[in-house]
Amino acid sequence: MKRHWQKAFLAALENTGSVTAAAEAAGVHRTAAYKHLQTDKAFSEKWDESVEHASDVLEDEARKRAFAGSDLLLMFLLKGIRPQRWRESRATLPPAELNKMIEVELKRLAAAKNEDELTTGTVN
Repeated sequence: MKRHWQKAFLAALENTGSVTAAAEAAGVHRTAAYKHLQTDKAFSEKWDESVEHASDVLEDEARKRAFAGSDLLLMFLLKGIRPQRWRESRATLPPAELNKMIEVELKRLAAAKNEDELTTGTVN
């Protein structure tokens, strides 16, 4: 059975990207919307589509503003909505390559420590 508020909620979510605004527009409490998100697969899929559409609109606006100038707030919003696309990379190397470099350095340090112990006759 379809809930009467779902269509209005999803339309508002698609237009605003805000669960609070969508719940208000649909006349339902946001916790009820989240409950249905967890229990109603069809609603959950439509929710994801609505958020994706709202994200596309935001990204389109970011692109327009990028050509006209800079907007730091908009960048933060994009990082929050699509972190996989907009996050700042912590490493420029692929993790496997970085791990190999770390292993090589650890082996070098261990060899240097062993050599030092052999030449000084001390063990740390």
